[in-house]
Amino acid sequence: MGGLDRNRFQSRPEAVAEHLRNAILTGSLKPGDRLVEQKVAAHFGIGQPTIREALKDLELLGFVRKSSKKHTYVTRLTKEDYRNMLEVRLALEPLAIGRAAQSLTPAEAEQLEQSVRAMESAADTFDLVGFHRSDLLFHRRIWDLARNEHLSAALERVSFVLFAFVLVQRIGDDGMEFRGAAKQHRQILAGLRSGDPKTAREAFLQSTTWFWREYHGIDLDTPYDQTSPA
Repeated sequence: MGGLDRNRFQSRPEAVAEHLRNAILTGSLKPGDRLVEQKVAAHFGIGQPTIREALKDLELLGFVRKSSKKHTYVTRLTKEDYRNMLEVRLALEPLAIGRAAQSLTPAEAEQLEQSVRAMESAADTFDLVGFHRSDLLFHRRIWDLARNEHLSAALERVSFVLFAFVLVQRIGDDGMEFRGAAKQHRQILAGLRSGDPKTAREAFLQSTTWFWREYHGIDLDTPYDQTSPA
């Protein structure tokens, strides 16, 4: 898992949580791996209470889960988990998309463009941590534009885990899935630039359902045409 840079963060638990999260995203820690507090504490040279707090934060974000025996494991998602989370996301995010399309300014559109470019660059270099960061930033900007903190909080909870485990349980190491995801986000941005809520929502739903069907075999049976984004 490598060393711990404590100077970048406000607290040791945050540093440990960030380090473990990156280890999960890059595959150093894999879905189903058990995290033993004593061993993790010894690795970082810090106390178990700090590790316990870090693991609690990761559990809240969905990166780890506790078993009935209170053991902690890196989350392993099934196709049914993906489907259930997507159903929630696709019920909520179109609302944010429609509102964002109405309030989008040229400056905000350029910020979203920068996030997409960063995703494309990260996909080309297979920088999974960078891809995840840019992906989250793209969507958080859209949620902020919706100007509804409760909607943002709900989307954050379901989408954060979903985005992370697309990377963790990726289908290959050639970057094609992530280039597809970057293409999907270009289509979302094109819909937002239209300024029309209906056009933006349809672009989001079409591109998102296409991505999950194409790369993860999940067909959500939406009423929209699931064709590849142009």
